[in-house]
Amino acid sequence: MKNSFWKISYRARQGLGVTAGAVLAAYAVSPFLALWDIDRAMKGNNPARLIPHVDWSSLTHSLKEQFRPPAPASDDDLPDFGSSFAGNAISNAIDTELSPATLMTTARQLMPAGSSGYSSSGGWPVLGGLHAHFVSLNKFEAQVDQPGQTPFVLHMKFEHWGWKITRFELPQSAPRS
Repeated sequence: MKNSFWKISYRARQGLGVTAGAVLAAYAVSPFLALWDIDRAMKGNNPARLIPHVDWSSLTHSLKEQFRPPAPASDDDLPDFGSSFAGNAISNAIDTELSPATLMTTARQLMPAGSSGYSSSGGWPVLGGLHAHFVSLNKFEAQVDQPGQTPFVLHMKFEHWGWKITRFELPQSAPRS
């Protein structure tokens, strides 16, 4: 019992090592395949192909957080009516209008095909403008450089045996130093 693993034949241990290596390699490549499939959905204008790659509840929540009006400066100040009304209107618009088709339209507007640094066929930029990496074992981040702006950042999470878009950060004007 002490050395039961070593009693397994050399071929069996080699097979286990190759299998473990193949599983790890497939996992490491899987977010890039998901990005490629998302790109195919965008280029083909196919919302049905995009649906499995989006965690709609997480994306809805993160968009509401991004567009929420800023909180009052001090604890004594109450937000004015306009900011409260705007926050509720934005939240309601996200709840009712967020769909695969609107997400695709928005993404196309953010990354026009004719921009410099982007592939001639539209979609993701050539490798110089795309930076992608694992943030943790189940989180992945892809950044697309935008000239004169902060990068567009796409956050993905591994859930239900696939990579899902959970959040994205829209480009903003880059601060001038």
